[in-house]
Amino acid sequence: MGIVRVLALTTLVLTLVSPIITARSQRIFFVGLNMVVEFTDGGIARVTLKQHPFNINGSSLISDEDIVEEIINEEEATINLMLLFFTSNPTKTKYSIISHTYFDPGEEVLSNTGIPGAMEKFRGALILIVDIFLNSTSGFLKLGEDTYQVSITDYFTLRSPESWIDVMEVRFTGNVELLNFSVEPAWAKPPSAIERNCLKWVNLNEVEAPDSYILTLRIPGVVFSKPTRSLKATVSEAFLNADSTLRLKIRNIGFEEGFFIVSVSEPCCEQSRKVFLKPSEECWLKFPLHASEGERVTVKIFGEGDKLLEEPVLLKTKRSEWMFFFMLGLSGIVLTILGAICISMAVLKSRKPPPSIAEPSETSIQNQVTEEETGTSFL
Repeated sequence: MGIVRVLALTTLVLTLVSPIITARSQRIFFVGLNMVVEFTDGGIARVTLKQHPFNINGSSLISDEDIVEEIINEEEATINLMLLFFTSNPTKTKYSIISHTYFDPGEEVLSNTGIPGAMEKFRGALILIVDIFLNSTSGFLKLGEDTYQVSITDYFTLRSPESWIDVMEVRFTGNVELLNFSVEPAWAKPPSAIERNCLKWVNLNEVEAPDSYILTLRIPGVVFSKPTRSLKATVSEAFLNADSTLRLKIRNIGFEEGFFIVSVSEPCCEQSRKVFLKPSEECWLKFPLHASEGERVTVKIFGEGDKLLEEPVLLKTKRSEWMFFFMLGLSGIVLTILGAICISMAVLKSRKPPPSIAEPSETSIQNQVTEEETGTSFL
């Protein structure tokens, strides 16, 4: 019996993926699980998981569209469970999805439906195929030249006594060779089929099902790469002292601490300094130079053997740089003042004086009075 879908797998999904995920269907159903692990050259394990849902009475539910859709929608959580068969930390495991979950009506799945000592054969299976890179897993141990130990742990049976892999089949292809194998606990059922290129366990119950399958294999072409790191650094400031010493301020702009090698190249020679920086930390480095102000040197920064930065740096003294910005600022102030004066003069010129009003003369006033008196006499 594979898993109680709602009670077991959904609990695992909640633990591994999100605290708010819930099963779409509230019906309790079971899933028969058959797994095929195929080891290939280069240290890749191609894992094929075959699933078939059935109810508490042992009747197939593969025609139930809602349940099938639920299993397909939980593919990401299922992949995490598959990775846990090979590693303790799925987030650091490299894998590739060869085929997303699909229905194959021609496949068969064996599962114990609750009848002691009997396996039910179901027609049709939901298939999911994933390639797992063993050199990125915690269950992969190098023993010697091209010789490795691979531990496959049945995460289902460790998690719940009601869950286990019904059928575990291990295949060896290409130049991969099986040297030895064992299971834990030691009293677990031995494989029902042992061939040169295949081991197969048919597990009727959780007691018989091994918790771990431990294989010793000869696998050619496995490459163990160094853990990738993302060191990043930059030159945040640079200037030339009066004594021809270049001063560089190096800043760690990445999220990891580490050692950085800073190299300065000029036509005659090259110098390097090594410094350890934490994230966002800065430090000053000094390089006595033969080059003079106005010339260029090349600055390179290396981290973990990789070139992180290469850029030319123009040699300028701090004083000349300060004078440049001072003169630039002074020029701006002068231009601003001149502009203000010009605008003021233009405004003054544009203003016209108001028209003058002529004051009446003494003669005109006297004539006006005479006219008024004459008019009065007529009355």
